[in-house]
Amino acid sequence: MKKIAIALLLCMVLSVITGSAVFAAGKAGAQRVPFYPVDFGSSDYVRNDLPAQGAAVINDPMGDVVLMIQGNVNGLQPNHFYTVWVRDLTGYTGDFLNSYTPLGYYLLDTFTTNEEGKGHFHLNIRAQDLSAGTYNIQVAINDAPSPAVIGVTVLATEKYTSVTIGN
Repeated sequence: MKKIAIALLLCMVLSVITGSAVFAAGKAGAQRVPFYPVDFGSSDYVRNDLPAQGAAVINDPMGDVVLMIQGNVNGLQPNHFYTVWVRDLTGYTGDFLNSYTPLGYYLLDTFTTNEEGKGHFHLNIRAQDLSAGTYNIQVAINDAPSPAVIGVTVLATEKYTSVTIGN
Protein backbone atom coordinates (compact mmCIF):
# COMPACT_ATOMS: atom_id res chain seq x y z
CA MET A 1 0.00 0.00 0.00
CA LYS A 2 2.84 2.35 0.85
CA LYS A 3 4.45 1.74 -2.59
CA ILE A 4 1.20 2.60 -4.36
CA ALA A 5 0.81 5.82 -2.38
CA ILE A 6 4.41 6.82 -3.18
CA ALA A 7 3.90 6.02 -6.88
CA LEU A 8 0.72 8.14 -7.01
CA LEU A 9 2.44 11.00 -5.21
CA LEU A 10 5.37 10.80 -7.62
CA CYS A 11 2.97 10.92 -10.61
CA MET A 12 1.24 13.99 -9.19
CA VAL A 13 4.54 15.77 -8.54
CA LEU A 14 5.78 14.89 -12.05
CA SER A 15 2.52 16.20 -13.49
CA VAL A 16 2.87 19.52 -11.68
CA ILE A 17 6.54 19.90 -12.63
CA THR A 18 6.02 19.12 -16.33
CA GLY A 19 2.66 20.87 -16.59
CA SER A 20 1.10 17.80 -18.17
CA ALA A 21 -1.64 15.46 -17.11
CA VAL A 22 -0.93 11.87 -16.12
CA PHE A 23 -3.59 9.42 -17.24
CA ALA A 24 -4.40 5.81 -16.55
CA ALA A 25 -4.20 4.83 -20.20
CA GLY A 26 -6.64 2.52 -21.91
CA LYS A 27 -5.58 0.00 -24.52
CA ALA A 28 -4.04 2.55 -26.87
CA GLY A 29 -3.11 5.10 -24.24
CA ALA A 30 -3.66 8.81 -24.42
CA GLN A 31 -3.18 10.60 -27.73
CA ARG A 32 -2.03 14.22 -27.79
CA VAL A 33 -3.32 15.98 -30.90
CA PRO A 34 -2.43 19.62 -31.60
CA PHE A 35 -4.89 22.38 -32.42
CA TYR A 36 -4.24 24.42 -35.56
CA PRO A 37 -5.80 27.56 -37.04
CA VAL A 38 -8.27 26.97 -39.87
CA ASP A 39 -9.04 28.76 -43.13
CA PHE A 40 -12.50 29.94 -44.18
CA GLY A 41 -13.92 29.42 -40.65
CA SER A 42 -14.23 25.67 -41.26
CA SER A 43 -12.68 22.60 -39.64
CA ASP A 44 -12.43 21.17 -43.17
CA TYR A 45 -9.48 23.51 -43.83
CA VAL A 46 -6.98 22.90 -41.02
CA ARG A 47 -3.70 24.84 -41.39
CA ASN A 48 -1.37 22.13 -40.12
CA ASP A 49 1.61 24.02 -41.59
CA LEU A 50 1.25 26.63 -38.82
CA PRO A 51 2.41 26.23 -35.21
CA ALA A 52 0.00 24.44 -32.91
CA GLN A 53 -2.27 26.64 -30.82
CA GLY A 54 -2.64 24.18 -27.94
CA ALA A 55 -3.65 20.54 -27.89
CA ALA A 56 -6.31 18.03 -26.99
CA VAL A 57 -5.53 14.85 -25.10
CA ILE A 58 -7.87 12.06 -26.16
CA ASN A 59 -8.05 8.95 -24.01
CA ASP A 60 -10.07 5.76 -23.60
CA PRO A 61 -9.91 5.33 -19.83
CA MET A 62 -12.34 2.37 -19.92
CA GLY A 63 -15.03 1.83 -17.31
CA ASP A 64 -18.11 4.06 -17.27
CA VAL A 65 -16.24 6.84 -19.11
CA VAL A 66 -15.20 5.48 -22.51
CA LEU A 67 -13.87 8.67 -24.06
CA MET A 68 -12.17 11.57 -22.30
CA ILE A 69 -11.07 14.70 -24.15
CA GLN A 70 -9.11 17.43 -22.39
CA GLY A 71 -8.16 20.55 -24.28
CA ASN A 72 -5.85 23.49 -23.72
CA VAL A 73 -5.94 26.24 -26.32
CA ASN A 74 -3.81 29.34 -26.85
CA GLY A 75 -3.81 32.40 -29.06
CA LEU A 76 -7.51 33.17 -28.85
CA GLN A 77 -9.22 36.45 -28.03
CA PRO A 78 -8.89 37.35 -24.34
CA ASN A 79 -11.93 36.98 -22.08
CA HIS A 80 -13.98 35.54 -24.95
CA PHE A 81 -16.65 32.81 -25.14
CA TYR A 82 -16.01 29.71 -27.32
CA THR A 83 -17.77 26.43 -28.03
CA VAL A 84 -16.27 22.92 -28.29
CA TRP A 85 -17.50 20.62 -31.07
CA VAL A 86 -16.55 16.98 -31.61
CA ARG A 87 -16.95 15.24 -34.95
CA ASP A 88 -17.63 12.34 -35.84
CA LEU A 89 -19.64 10.93 -32.97
CA THR A 90 -22.29 9.26 -35.10
CA GLY A 91 -24.61 7.34 -32.81
CA TYR A 92 -23.89 9.51 -29.75
CA THR A 93 -26.94 9.62 -27.45
CA GLY A 94 -25.68 11.70 -24.52
CA ASP A 95 -26.34 15.28 -23.56
CA PHE A 96 -25.23 18.03 -25.94
CA LEU A 97 -25.77 21.75 -26.37
CA ASN A 98 -26.22 21.73 -30.15
CA SER A 99 -25.63 19.35 -33.04
CA TYR A 100 -25.20 19.10 -36.77
CA THR A 101 -26.16 15.48 -37.27
CA PRO A 102 -25.46 15.15 -41.04
CA LEU A 103 -21.72 15.24 -40.22
CA GLY A 104 -21.97 13.80 -36.70
CA TYR A 105 -20.98 17.10 -35.05
CA TYR A 106 -21.93 17.60 -31.41
CA LEU A 107 -21.42 20.74 -29.35
CA LEU A 108 -20.40 19.31 -25.99
CA ASP A 109 -18.91 22.18 -24.01
CA THR A 110 -18.14 25.88 -23.80
CA PHE A 111 -15.35 27.88 -22.18
CA THR A 112 -14.21 31.45 -21.74
CA THR A 113 -10.58 32.39 -22.26
CA ASN A 114 -8.54 34.26 -19.68
CA GLU A 115 -6.93 37.67 -20.18
CA GLU A 116 -4.06 35.99 -22.11
CA GLY A 117 -6.37 34.26 -24.61
CA LYS A 118 -5.88 30.80 -23.08
CA GLY A 119 -8.69 28.39 -22.29
CA HIS A 120 -9.35 24.79 -21.38
CA PHE A 121 -12.12 22.21 -21.35
CA HIS A 122 -12.74 18.64 -20.20
CA LEU A 123 -15.23 16.18 -21.73
CA ASN A 124 -16.28 12.76 -20.43
CA ILE A 125 -18.35 10.56 -22.71
CA ARG A 126 -20.01 7.64 -20.97
CA ALA A 127 -20.34 4.06 -22.22
CA GLN A 128 -24.13 4.33 -22.21
CA ASP A 129 -23.94 7.30 -24.62
CA LEU A 130 -21.53 5.94 -27.25
CA SER A 131 -21.25 2.34 -28.33
CA ALA A 132 -17.95 0.50 -28.62
CA GLY A 133 -16.16 0.90 -31.92
CA THR A 134 -13.62 2.94 -33.82
CA TYR A 135 -14.36 6.63 -34.34
CA ASN A 136 -12.44 9.08 -36.51
CA ILE A 137 -12.98 12.21 -34.48
CA GLN A 138 -12.01 15.84 -34.78
CA VAL A 139 -12.22 18.51 -32.07
CA ALA A 140 -13.08 22.05 -33.18
CA ILE A 141 -13.23 25.34 -31.30
CA ASN A 142 -15.86 27.76 -32.60
CA ASP A 143 -16.34 31.44 -31.99
CA ALA A 144 -20.07 31.72 -31.35
CA PRO A 145 -22.14 34.12 -29.26
CA SER A 146 -24.05 31.23 -27.63
CA PRO A 147 -24.47 27.44 -27.87
CA ALA A 148 -27.59 28.04 -29.98
CA VAL A 149 -25.38 29.37 -32.80
CA ILE A 150 -22.94 27.16 -34.75
CA GLY A 151 -20.50 30.04 -35.21
CA VAL A 152 -17.16 30.07 -37.02
CA THR A 153 -14.38 27.54 -36.39
CA VAL A 154 -11.13 29.18 -35.26
CA LEU A 155 -9.04 26.15 -34.18
CA ALA A 156 -9.30 22.44 -34.88
CA THR A 157 -7.39 19.21 -34.65
CA GLU A 158 -6.59 17.46 -37.90
CA LYS A 159 -9.24 15.28 -39.48
CA TYR A 160 -9.44 12.47 -38.35
CA THR A 161 -7.95 11.11 -35.13
CA SER A 162 -8.77 7.43 -34.88
CA VAL A 163 -10.00 6.38 -31.45
CA THR A 164 -11.12 2.87 -30.54
CA ILE A 165 -13.32 2.62 -27.48
CA GLY A 166 -14.78 -0.28 -25.60
CA ASN A 167 -13.92 -3.92 -26.12
